[in-house]
Amino acid sequence: MNLSFTVTGIIVGLLLTFCIGVLWHKSYDNLMSKHWIPQTIIFGLISIPLLACVGKIDDTNIGIKKSIKKTITANYDNILNYHNDKDNKSFVSDNSKYTFDYDEKTNTLIILNGSSVDATFVDGVKQKGEIL
Repeated sequence: MNLSFTVTGIIVGLLLTFCIGVLWHKSYDNLMSKHWIPQTIIFGLISIPLLACVGKIDDTNIGIKKSIKKTITANYDNILNYHNDKDNKSFVSDNSKYTFDYDEKTNTLIILNGSSVDATFVDGVKQKGEIL
Protein backbone atom coordinates (compact mmCIF):
# COMPACT_ATOMS: atom_id res chain seq x y z
CA MET A 1 0.00 0.00 0.00
CA ASN A 2 1.45 3.33 -1.07
CA LEU A 3 0.33 6.17 1.22
CA SER A 4 0.62 9.78 0.19
CA PHE A 5 2.91 12.01 2.20
CA THR A 6 -0.12 13.95 3.44
CA VAL A 7 -1.63 10.82 5.01
CA THR A 8 1.78 9.82 6.33
CA GLY A 9 2.17 13.27 7.91
CA ILE A 10 -1.20 12.96 9.63
CA ILE A 11 -0.33 9.48 10.96
CA VAL A 12 3.07 10.67 12.21
CA GLY A 13 1.39 13.67 13.84
CA LEU A 14 -1.10 11.42 15.62
CA LEU A 15 1.65 9.07 16.83
CA LEU A 16 3.79 11.98 17.98
CA THR A 17 0.82 13.51 19.81
CA PHE A 18 0.13 10.17 21.49
CA CYS A 19 3.77 9.84 22.63
CA ILE A 20 3.85 13.41 23.95
CA GLY A 21 0.53 12.76 25.71
CA VAL A 22 2.00 9.68 27.39
CA LEU A 23 5.01 11.70 28.58
CA TRP A 24 2.80 14.48 29.96
CA HIS A 25 0.55 11.88 31.62
CA LYS A 26 3.58 10.37 33.35
CA SER A 27 4.61 13.80 34.62
CA TYR A 28 1.01 14.26 35.85
CA ASP A 29 1.19 10.91 37.68
CA ASN A 30 4.48 11.97 39.28
CA LEU A 31 2.80 15.21 40.45
CA MET A 32 5.13 17.31 38.28
CA SER A 33 2.23 19.00 36.47
CA LYS A 34 -1.42 19.71 37.24
CA HIS A 35 -2.83 18.98 33.76
CA TRP A 36 -1.86 16.81 30.80
CA ILE A 37 -4.90 16.73 28.50
CA PRO A 38 -4.93 20.41 27.39
CA GLN A 39 -1.22 20.33 26.53
CA THR A 40 -1.72 17.14 24.52
CA ILE A 41 -4.67 18.61 22.61
CA ILE A 42 -2.83 21.86 21.88
CA PHE A 43 0.25 19.94 20.73
CA GLY A 44 -1.93 17.79 18.45
CA LEU A 45 -3.75 20.80 17.03
CA ILE A 46 -0.41 22.35 16.09
CA SER A 47 1.64 19.33 14.99
CA ILE A 48 -0.91 17.37 12.93
CA PRO A 49 -1.85 20.20 10.50
CA LEU A 50 1.80 21.26 10.27
CA LEU A 51 2.95 17.75 9.31
CA ALA A 52 -0.02 17.36 6.93
CA CYS A 53 1.02 20.62 5.22
CA VAL A 54 4.58 19.38 4.81
CA GLY A 55 3.19 16.16 3.32
CA LYS A 56 0.98 18.10 0.91
CA ILE A 57 3.98 20.07 -0.35
CA ASP A 58 5.89 16.82 -0.94
CA ASP A 59 2.91 15.27 -2.74
CA THR A 60 2.68 18.32 -5.02
CA ASN A 61 6.41 18.21 -5.83
CA ILE A 62 6.30 14.49 -6.61
CA GLY A 63 3.23 15.04 -8.82
CA ILE A 64 5.07 17.74 -10.76
CA LYS A 65 8.13 15.52 -11.25
CA LYS A 66 5.94 12.63 -12.48
CA SER A 67 4.11 14.97 -14.85
CA ILE A 68 7.39 16.26 -16.30
CA LYS A 69 8.71 12.73 -16.87
CA LYS A 70 5.39 11.60 -18.38
CA THR A 71 5.34 14.58 -20.78
CA ILE A 72 8.93 13.97 -21.87
CA THR A 73 8.50 10.21 -22.39
CA ALA A 74 5.27 10.78 -24.35
CA ASN A 75 6.89 13.25 -26.76
CA TYR A 76 10.45 11.93 -27.17
CA ASP A 77 11.69 8.48 -28.20
CA ASN A 78 14.39 6.35 -26.59
CA ILE A 79 14.81 8.37 -23.39
CA LEU A 80 18.15 7.71 -21.70
CA ASN A 81 19.90 9.26 -18.69
CA TYR A 82 16.82 11.13 -17.46
CA HIS A 83 17.76 13.44 -14.57
CA ASN A 84 15.45 15.81 -12.73
CA ASP A 85 17.80 17.06 -10.04
CA LYS A 86 18.18 20.62 -8.82
CA ASP A 87 21.37 21.24 -10.83
CA ASN A 88 20.95 18.64 -13.59
CA LYS A 89 17.67 18.63 -15.52
CA SER A 90 18.50 16.73 -18.68
CA PHE A 91 17.86 13.65 -20.79
CA VAL A 92 19.15 12.02 -23.97
CA SER A 93 16.84 11.11 -26.84
CA ASP A 94 18.06 9.62 -30.13
CA ASN A 95 21.68 10.64 -29.44
CA SER A 96 20.74 14.28 -28.73
CA LYS A 97 21.11 15.78 -25.28
CA TYR A 98 18.26 17.96 -24.09
CA THR A 99 17.89 20.11 -21.00
CA PHE A 100 14.62 21.32 -19.57
CA ASP A 101 13.22 23.91 -17.23
CA TYR A 102 9.85 23.91 -15.49
CA ASP A 103 8.07 27.06 -14.32
CA GLU A 104 5.65 26.16 -11.52
CA LYS A 105 3.77 29.47 -11.70
CA THR A 106 2.72 29.01 -15.33
CA ASN A 107 2.92 25.18 -15.49
CA THR A 108 5.26 25.55 -18.45
CA LEU A 109 7.89 22.98 -19.42
CA ILE A 110 10.56 24.23 -21.83
CA ILE A 111 12.80 21.69 -23.58
CA LEU A 112 16.11 23.05 -24.85
CA ASN A 113 18.42 21.45 -27.41
CA GLY A 114 21.68 23.27 -26.90
CA SER A 115 20.74 26.93 -26.63
CA SER A 116 17.61 26.79 -28.81
CA VAL A 117 14.08 25.97 -27.67
CA ASP A 118 13.05 22.55 -28.97
CA ALA A 119 9.53 22.45 -27.52
CA THR A 120 7.26 24.21 -25.05
CA PHE A 121 4.55 22.43 -23.08
CA VAL A 122 1.86 24.11 -21.00
CA ASP A 123 -0.03 21.73 -18.69
CA GLY A 124 1.48 18.83 -20.64
CA VAL A 125 0.20 20.06 -24.04
CA LYS A 126 2.73 20.93 -26.74
CA GLN A 127 2.45 24.52 -27.93
CA LYS A 128 2.79 25.66 -31.52
CA GLY A 129 5.66 28.13 -31.92
CA GLU A 130 7.59 29.67 -29.06
CA ILE A 131 6.02 31.14 -25.96
CA LEU A 132 8.28 33.59 -24.19
